[in-house]
Amino acid sequence: MGWRGYIHPPRKTVFFWSQKAACTSLFGFLGQDIPTARGDKKFFHTHSASYNICMKALYTQGYQSVSLVRHPVTRCISAYFNKFCIYRDQPLRLRTDLEPFAQELHDLHCETTGAYPEHNTMSFMQFLDAIETSYAQRELTKHPINGHWDSQVPAFLIQQGLYYDDILRVERLEHDLSAIAHKLEMPYQPRQMNRTSLATETAPQSMIDVPACDVTKQPFGYDNFITDTTLARIHKIYAPDFAILGYPLSPDMDATTLDALPKALPAQAAPVFHEPPKARRAWRAWLSSLRL
Repeated sequence: MGWRGYIHPPRKTVFFWSQKAACTSLFGFLGQDIPTARGDKKFFHTHSASYNICMKALYTQGYQSVSLVRHPVTRCISAYFNKFCIYRDQPLRLRTDLEPFAQELHDLHCETTGAYPEHNTMSFMQFLDAIETSYAQRELTKHPINGHWDSQVPAFLIQQGLYYDDILRVERLEHDLSAIAHKLEMPYQPRQMNRTSLATETAPQSMIDVPACDVTKQPFGYDNFITDTTLARIHKIYAPDFAILGYPLSPDMDATTLDALPKALPAQAAPVFHEPPKARRAWRAWLSSLRL
């Protein structure tokens, strides 16, 4: 959910990030450029700003805009693996094994399907159903859905002037982080963080209808969850990400395809700012911190 960004005054750059799109690696990269190095995720989660504040930084303070993104298919499957199948190398069998925000999606699934709530039985197809239900509810309530399965690009912000000077791709993370580090004169030491352990050899069959609690009972990987059906469903759910970020339907991309993807997103509209009281207070606090 690239609805928030870390505003980095030393380089006058806003770094937009999304869960399940190498945000931990991005935070580690940014942590190398903070005087008191902070590589922990919590610091960047709590110090990132809402899109209102980020937009103001872009348009009133002359900040650059960088966004780290990932193919919607692998990002979606990764969220299912990490939040419903296996976490820190431990299989997730029961509702109580899930993180609180994952329990909320699990509960929504149980409410809409009548599934037994104590067991973690949501299949990948049912996971996609629950995400679509969350999106439908958001249209009615205007409440955000969890960032692990929200879109990476807030499509409505494109019509309010959001732009990216640089789009970094998870699919070539080391190359793109190295390039942006060189451009912004930032330190960079490559490292990989927070990766879900997957089997090197997987079962040959589709696993899109296997209950989450049973997925880890056999070797599994991305290919077990990529079918014509799931590709179509994910494309429907994350249509703005595909359209704006330029990804093809299939995540199987060669170097030529990756090189041809957009490297920036120009502004397509004049900026529009919406400032609820909380956003105004946060903006003033951020400006005050720069004056210290």
